[in-house]
Amino acid sequence: MSLPAAPLPAPVAGPVDVLLIDNFDSFTWNLYQYLEQLGAKVTVVRNDALTPNQLPISASALFGISNDAIRYFAGKVPVLGVCMGLECIVHVFGGEIAYAGEIVHGKIAKVNHDARGCFKAITAATEESGVIMGVRHRTLCVEAVQYHPESILTTSGPSYLKNFLQLNAAGVLDAPSFTPVAAQGAAPGSKVPTILEKIHAQRLKDVFAAKATPGSTPADLESLLSAHLLPRLRQTPAGSVALMTEIKRASPSKGNINIDANVADQGMAYALAGSSVISVLTEPNWFKGSLQDMRNIRQIVDSLPNRPAILRKDFIIDEYQITEARLYGADTILLIVAILSQERLAELYNFAHDVHGMEPLVEVNNAAEMEIALNIGARVIGVNNRNLHDFQVDMGTTTRLVDMVNGRDDVILCALSGITGPEDVRAYIAQGVRAVLVGEALMRATDPGAFVRALIGREPASPAHGGTRPPLVKVCGVRTPRDAVAAAEAGADFIGVVLAPASKRRVSIAEAAAVSAALRAAYPARADPDFAADGTVEGEQKEWFEGQARTLEARLSIRAPLLVGVFQDQPLADVVHAVDAIGLDLVQLHGREPLHWSRFIPVPVIRAFHLPAMPLPAANANEQNGAAQEGGAPTEVSPVEQQPAAEPVPPIPKDLTRPGLHNFVLLDALRPGALVSGGSGRQLDARAASKAGVPFVLAGGLNVHNVRQAVRDSGAWAVDVSGGVEQPGLFGVKDLDAVRAFVRIAKEAWVEVPEVAE
Repeated sequence: MSLPAAPLPAPVAGPVDVLLIDNFDSFTWNLYQYLEQLGAKVTVVRNDALTPNQLPISASALFGISNDAIRYFAGKVPVLGVCMGLECIVHVFGGEIAYAGEIVHGKIAKVNHDARGCFKAITAATEESGVIMGVRHRTLCVEAVQYHPESILTTSGPSYLKNFLQLNAAGVLDAPSFTPVAAQGAAPGSKVPTILEKIHAQRLKDVFAAKATPGSTPADLESLLSAHLLPRLRQTPAGSVALMTEIKRASPSKGNINIDANVADQGMAYALAGSSVISVLTEPNWFKGSLQDMRNIRQIVDSLPNRPAILRKDFIIDEYQITEARLYGADTILLIVAILSQERLAELYNFAHDVHGMEPLVEVNNAAEMEIALNIGARVIGVNNRNLHDFQVDMGTTTRLVDMVNGRDDVILCALSGITGPEDVRAYIAQGVRAVLVGEALMRATDPGAFVRALIGREPASPAHGGTRPPLVKVCGVRTPRDAVAAAEAGADFIGVVLAPASKRRVSIAEAAAVSAALRAAYPARADPDFAADGTVEGEQKEWFEGQARTLEARLSIRAPLLVGVFQDQPLADVVHAVDAIGLDLVQLHGREPLHWSRFIPVPVIRAFHLPAMPLPAANANEQNGAAQEGGAPTEVSPVEQQPAAEPVPPIPKDLTRPGLHNFVLLDALRPGALVSGGSGRQLDARAASKAGVPFVLAGGLNVHNVRQAVRDSGAWAVDVSGGVEQPGLFGVKDLDAVRAFVRIAKEAWVEVPEVAE
């Protein structure tokens, strides 16, 4: 810079690179030395060496020319205050200096900072003491620190001063965190921080606290990364308009929205209804979210085929938060232009993209922010219709910015906030928006799944009825090779061997292996050039079970019947061992086994769900009360006798239609007082079975007398019979005539029987 030429003293009469005003501090020499070593040409003057008529400023008794020099040079050149220089800057811009109760001179002072401006890339340990140790002007390139890194030779001292030397009047090294207050809608000169500024300040403290917490330090996160403890990334596929659904318990503008929401259930409802992305608020103070919320949602949807991507929605200001998000299950993150300089935004974007393989969602609210997002190469840009400084919503915000990306196939434009119904979604789609985010409206919805389907125009999930195709037939409780081969000859598609210890039809592993060998000898695999495994089982959530059914039907065209091992509340290790020792084609879990066990079993899994049995007439109820199929011969009850009275339809278990774990669903009748189904000789309510929504195997009290009507009433994809085709009183000994009749009647259930005239 050039100062007025005369009548100045000789040291400042010519061009000056760095002017150092000495307030009679003992460490001025140290500052001079550091700055000179960094390549600056420093001119030092005492604060009383210049008179008011030598500069267009005045002098004060306490600080000499310092205060007025700050006023004069601020906005023209970078200004840095150190120690008393900080006091001068605070005094000039209306602040007050008070004793903080802590003396920091002569010792290393750790500062909780934001890593911008002069603090850029300062990696020294930090702490939150409540004592203000540094200030930065919001719009002018003016900074100050209370402690003096040069005099106590801290390792970050030179870096701090180097950053200062690289600044210009506009703060090019790293612009202030926020654009000028007036540009954000606040009154010029207002000292009241906006909501966004409050959240930003709090998140700085939160990040610092997290970094200092044992077990979650940056070193701890790096250790977890090196151990490859990362969930699988899922990229949202391109194609039709994507719906981004949000988990948000509260917000600064609305207060509590759904504070008691079970986020795991909410997330699963979103996923099953067709959400492409689940956005999870993890900010704890204003939005009542947490990283644990995100982890819970990721875990519950992780087994789903084509699961939704998980977005960490937070105020990301540090690379630490990105690594943290990745370890807690996020596929991507949100970056908000309004709280980041362009340089800092680019650093965080590149870190997420290059280090963690994420494609961040970059949020903008106006044309200037959109330009910044495009300049850093963002490919997914969300226009927030809500101004984060005052939280006012303007639904026209997205509309005004659409033209900035129209025609660009490399950019996905998303509309964020304020969307309350299908009409909003349709309007944005017509404008070229390719994704929409819905939060508050979904969190308030009584049926989130139905609301999601309405938003994307998907018809309500209809029960998966077997139609008029012949059902598959499983003959269960087989104990001998003879009965197994005979059932296969009768047309059975599955032969079931029971390995549950409590069952009177139980067979040993050796006996089951003999059944397996007999079936494979009698029915070897045959080539079928028309069958090829495809990706249908990895389609949309609603297609998971249908895809599994189609795949199994195709497999049956190669080799039939298939051998099913039935287990009930046995150790997982025993189940896995039996699969290999016997040569099972499928496993049926008929107890209360954890759902996730299916992921560890090497063959497809049929999962039994237990529904209440239909009520019996009084006489039959007394006859069967407490009697199980395992403890006595089943009592045959005609369908007419078992017709339910005015009983409500039993609800379908919520996990029945959860895709990605078990491959097939079996519905069995649960007698009163029992914990699990099986062996009751009782039918379940066909009205409930018909509402399953997925292909299912119908079991419970079936026999030659009722199977036709049961198939027609329920639409079962397959039927399972055991006691209904046994010789009276002989558990596991099949009546082969009954087996043949049952298979024939079941397969012909949809064949219309002509009426016979009397």
